[in-house]
Amino acid sequence: MAYLNSPRLTFSGKFQADPSTVNNDVNHYNNETFQPSYQEYGAGGTNGWWNPDGTGNWRLIDCVITSVTYKDGTTTSDPNADPIIGMSIMDANSRVAGKIVDLDPQQQSVSQIWGMIVRIGQGETDFVKGNFEPIAFNDIWWNRSTTEKGSGGASASYQSVVTDLQWSEVESKSRYLEELRSESPDRLSMKFNVDVFNQIHDSAHFTIGRIVGSIGPSRLDEPKHFLMGRQFVSDLTCNSGMYMPLSTSVYVANGLLQEETKQFILDLGNFLQTKGPEGTIAESRTLVLAANIGGEDYVPLGELNFKLPKWYENRGGLVKIRLNDEQVDMVRNCPLAIMNQLPDGSLSPLVKELTHYVRADQFVFRMNPGEESTIDFFATDLGRPMENQAVICQFQDSLINIMGQGDGTPVTSSPNILAFESSVVTDKNGKATVSVNASNPQNPRGFIDGQVYALWYYLDGYPTVDFTFSMENNNPVVTPATLSGIDPTNFISILVFDAIQQEIIAKPDWDKDVQPVMQQYANLYPLMSKGIFNLANREVVDNNAKLLRFVFDLPREDPNHMPVTRDLSRDKKQMILNYLDSVIEENALVELSTAERIIQRS
Repeated sequence: MAYLNSPRLTFSGKFQADPSTVNNDVNHYNNETFQPSYQEYGAGGTNGWWNPDGTGNWRLIDCVITSVTYKDGTTTSDPNADPIIGMSIMDANSRVAGKIVDLDPQQQSVSQIWGMIVRIGQGETDFVKGNFEPIAFNDIWWNRSTTEKGSGGASASYQSVVTDLQWSEVESKSRYLEELRSESPDRLSMKFNVDVFNQIHDSAHFTIGRIVGSIGPSRLDEPKHFLMGRQFVSDLTCNSGMYMPLSTSVYVANGLLQEETKQFILDLGNFLQTKGPEGTIAESRTLVLAANIGGEDYVPLGELNFKLPKWYENRGGLVKIRLNDEQVDMVRNCPLAIMNQLPDGSLSPLVKELTHYVRADQFVFRMNPGEESTIDFFATDLGRPMENQAVICQFQDSLINIMGQGDGTPVTSSPNILAFESSVVTDKNGKATVSVNASNPQNPRGFIDGQVYALWYYLDGYPTVDFTFSMENNNPVVTPATLSGIDPTNFISILVFDAIQQEIIAKPDWDKDVQPVMQQYANLYPLMSKGIFNLANREVVDNNAKLLRFVFDLPREDPNHMPVTRDLSRDKKQMILNYLDSVIEENALVELSTAERIIQRS
């Protein structure tokens, strides 16, 4: 089902992403060379970059439901027809905001949202709320805008599931909510695109951007983080670490055939270029969805109606094409293409469907030595599950050497410490699972914990391309020999932390073991050290040992988890907890001794 299926809603509004940027620079991790200026605002990659005082918060702001589509395929944007129109999509109101976090200073292209609550409601009533399962953005498009530069001209997408649903018993009088609860009572699918982000420090809209998305039903047997449907990816090129369309000025789209309603739903939310600070759709061509019935013979199925005023915000970037029985059969059995209709009425292919497709559902992992993670792959043929299809998974050793030491010095010997099967076969649902086991990286980057690894994957027996990895602007860049028919951002990122000796974990010394870890966190996250706790100060830590132990022991998914940056290894976490336990025990003995003396005197 997923977010494109019925019943679904669309929404638009704003978001806030407020990360601290001190940890964007690998050199800032070195406690010995850290400078106070690294916590000051700086242009580009200078000082503490664009937001050193960031809180890490991720928020939804003024997000409003703009349309709903019912199970029968009919759609309304009229609040008189369904009172859910105009209601809000909100985040938490009874706990702190979610957090936006990079994986690593040398892999900043998979920023994740942690600890976000999603609520659908009005006023004080939440008709449904749940937990947004953590996921990183994907399909980042650096030149989506034809006029704006940097992050202000970029876009990206998030897709995940909302779980642990709590439905209100207050009558909503909404046909949509009734159908959604009946169809998907336990889990929802949510997809949203973000763009028009403001990084100008003295702007009233600093750290604010635009968000447009959809929410729909979710089945337990389908991927959580991408649509198992029809996939369209533009041919791309790479320039200065930024992926750009080669010539077509479009990016990625996906779609879903709904045979029961005779409709094809196409998501163009991260497909069309924009212009201006408001992100107005810039595409002026007439685009058509067509079926390729053989060779270069295409049959048009319908025009993509995206030129209506406020179409992007009001329809969530979605286009609905009604089909007759013959067209339904074409879509089911033929490759699709998004075509450019020329002035003479002829059609020219703009982006062709990737007929055979594989995608890792979760593609960002944090691991410790001795741990195992599972990667679920889903393979499709024209959007249908591919059974008995081999998925090949490969280790990219060149990425390790390029990422190298924290000071930028290449590592000449950094072996693969990941063990996994190189080939797995899909089941009847098109699913194949790879188990990955990690061992100790042995601190190849010095003052940065662990190492980042990359795994590439593809379908066995289908055309593949040779890839090389490089680093540009502290981010990994994947450069294939050809970019036709593939999304080069789709690789798996795994951060494996270093191991610590058990005797140090069991009985840590403040000066040698704990303080350096706390000092690095205080350096990289100045909001904490300046405004709340200076964790590099032993007296401060000891005096707040109980509170700190509580937050350091929270699960990573909790928005109050410490550190906010979520880059603390299992071993370092346990070392800190053991240190805090010893302080708590010592404080308790002092309090007991003091109480006994008071009793004796009385």
